[in-house]
Amino acid sequence: MKTPFDSIGRTYRHINRYRQLIAILVKYGFNDIVDTLNLLHYIEMGKSAISRKPPQEIKSIPRAKRIRLIVEELGTTFIKFAQILSTRPDLISQELIEEFVKLQDHVPPFPSEEAYKIIEYELDGKIDELFKEISAEPIASASIAQVYQAVLPDGEEVAVKVKRPDIERIAEVDIEIMINLAKIGENHLQGLEIIQPVAIIEEFSRQLADEMNLHLEAHNIERFAENLQGVKNVHAMSVYRSHSSRAVLTTELIRGTKINELEKLEEEGVDKHIIAVTGTNAVLKQIFQDGFFHGDPHPGNIFITENKELCFIDFGMMGNLDKRNQEALAEVLVNIIQKNEDQITKSVLNVATNPDEIKDLTKLKREVLRFVNTYAYMPLDQLNAGEILQDLLNLFINNGIKLPPEYYLLIKAIATIEGIARDLEPDFVFMDYVKPYVERLIKQRYDPRRIAMDMGKTTIEFYQLLRDLPSEIREVLKFIKQGEIKIDLETKSLLPIMKTWDRDANRLAFAIVNASVLLSSSLIIMAHVPPQWQNVSIPGLIGISVSALMAFRLLLAIFMSNHL
Repeated sequence: MKTPFDSIGRTYRHINRYRQLIAILVKYGFNDIVDTLNLLHYIEMGKSAISRKPPQEIKSIPRAKRIRLIVEELGTTFIKFAQILSTRPDLISQELIEEFVKLQDHVPPFPSEEAYKIIEYELDGKIDELFKEISAEPIASASIAQVYQAVLPDGEEVAVKVKRPDIERIAEVDIEIMINLAKIGENHLQGLEIIQPVAIIEEFSRQLADEMNLHLEAHNIERFAENLQGVKNVHAMSVYRSHSSRAVLTTELIRGTKINELEKLEEEGVDKHIIAVTGTNAVLKQIFQDGFFHGDPHPGNIFITENKELCFIDFGMMGNLDKRNQEALAEVLVNIIQKNEDQITKSVLNVATNPDEIKDLTKLKREVLRFVNTYAYMPLDQLNAGEILQDLLNLFINNGIKLPPEYYLLIKAIATIEGIARDLEPDFVFMDYVKPYVERLIKQRYDPRRIAMDMGKTTIEFYQLLRDLPSEIREVLKFIKQGEIKIDLETKSLLPIMKTWDRDANRLAFAIVNASVLLSSSLIIMAHVPPQWQNVSIPGLIGISVSALMAFRLLLAIFMSNHL
């Protein structure tokens, strides 16, 4: 019997990783998962290969915490996946989310000599030629890369990020294992196929590949800096392309104080109100204006520089929102602010990616009404945007409404920056700053210039459709002629229509024949074709008589069917 594992082969690295995975599952008391998925049988390792009894103290640890401990032991790929899942309450429980947000991916650094070799290979030069100085040890170390402090030949202080040498190979193996486990789970665990775990892991694989591509992170930094150019009290870090590649990223070295180090900020004379306003506006601009936002603006990724400017770092995880999704979200928020109960349900469905799958609209409207009664009549200074969005997200989940993945990052970003702003200034009214952005988006949507532009695009698309239609039809006919396209039609429901068409076609043919007989007979009479009776052609008279009978028969049939 062929198993899902056959597709990956029986390579040593896979078998070793499976053994490690099973040992860790058993260690934390998940024998039930091992048995349900029949993992021991699939990898042919034998039941005696590992102990089947977890340590006694493990049994007292809550299940969610044990899952988090498993993820930590499995390392980089699983940690990254769990961190992404922590933003998806539609997929995992709140208990698991609370555990996964605790995950840290700090790992021991790999040797600097190896890092230097990677730098020299990637940048095609010697370390002492590329940098005037470089630290002997990394100043930070994470699962994907580690960072060195350095000085360029021109004296500019920089941070050099170097990707771990085996990270892509490790991730490849782990993702193959995760996909195969997801396939096995779909076959053995009832209901798991509904959330499509394989598709989720494949999407995660793409996100992880982006995060491991330091060339893409450099592009993110440059785009981010361009969007925030000219924004007051915000510093955008620089990238040094001459010293960057897919595996090496050299940026400006940011010195400063983390935004959550409140006592230190006070000592430095930083105006916390200005920082709260600046951070809020920066994130809201990214979301509602630029459509390109920092996906993880936690306090460790936001610094206050020596010039008392706010600076974001770590651009591996970014969110994108197109204009349609921006406007859909803005419409939901505006209707909440304006207490427009009738429109909230419609705007909620506009946000959904599966509006046609929502069956119980009565339940949805009832929950929307509850939502409105909870929040819409509260003063702005008492509204918490994070709580509103989380409750709205729960409403979506309870009604089977699916959202674009970017929305989950967006909700996390807004909730995080709101929490930071309120830590800086407890009386901070976050919704005061949200309202202008969403109202501006709604106004732009109905701007005459925008409407004219949309109509212009629609006209062009319609023209292109008409232009391409003949060639497309020819291609389809070509495939049909070659027998490459087969069309099967279920005709039962078409029988009444076909009968009607058949009747009408018969009437039309009858009328055409009648007209032909009448016209021919008239020509015969005009030509005085013999034999004649009282100087009138007899064949012509016969023809006209037949035509009259045919016309009477046709009119009688029409009157009898009550369809003139």
